[in-house]
Amino acid sequence: MKEEKKRGWVATLEVALALVWLIAMALAGFFFPGFLTFLPVFKIKEIQIYGINNIPPSAISLSVYQVSKNNWLFLDSKRLFAKANELTNNSLKDIKIERKLSLDGARVNIYVQERVPIAYVVHDNTLMMIDEQGELFYNPAIENKLPTIYTFSFDYIKKYHTNLNNLVDSIKNTGFSINEVYVTDRNTIIYISGGRVVLPPLSQISPLFFDRIKRIYNKIGTGKVDILITSENMAVIREGK
Repeated sequence: MKEEKKRGWVATLEVALALVWLIAMALAGFFFPGFLTFLPVFKIKEIQIYGINNIPPSAISLSVYQVSKNNWLFLDSKRLFAKANELTNNSLKDIKIERKLSLDGARVNIYVQERVPIAYVVHDNTLMMIDEQGELFYNPAIENKLPTIYTFSFDYIKKYHTNLNNLVDSIKNTGFSINEVYVTDRNTIIYISGGRVVLPPLSQISPLFFDRIKRIYNKIGTGKVDILITSENMAVIREGK
């Protein structure tokens, strides 16, 4: 009987010690980050931002403070990248962090790579930009003259962005500028300075189409024409108005 009581007492003591340990760890986890913030060596005393052109520096510095709480120990590039893109409408392609430590705090260097748009994309009166990687974003500070793509789905454009990139490049290589592109699930209509090009949907466009477009414009020169290229890669050419 005494041994059973002793075992019960030991079990109760173990549970109590375990609870005390868990509470102590929880309190340490709650107070310890705040304690570190008060130590000068862990504070961020200066932020230098490099590579920024069209994004306000305040958005990057605000992201740093929101992620780190002014403590360089808690600053990592993955969380900073997510927060900065949240504040800049996904306008960042990459971000890197460099720390210069000293006893009175750290100088943090932030290296930014901004997204470069290849076109505007419009869907349901929503205007976005798209880069070569198929990432949609919006940066009102960018005022580049870009072709405008009207689409029924942002997801469709993202899925077939490689075909879109190649199509835009192939038209530019002919010497004509692209004004507007209308993308549907049935065809792709491109209005350029030299007329109009009608192609199958982006999902069905292959490198053969790009080569065909190049050869057609090399043959007809700078004349204004309408070109229809079918899914069988057959071309119909009509003199433009």
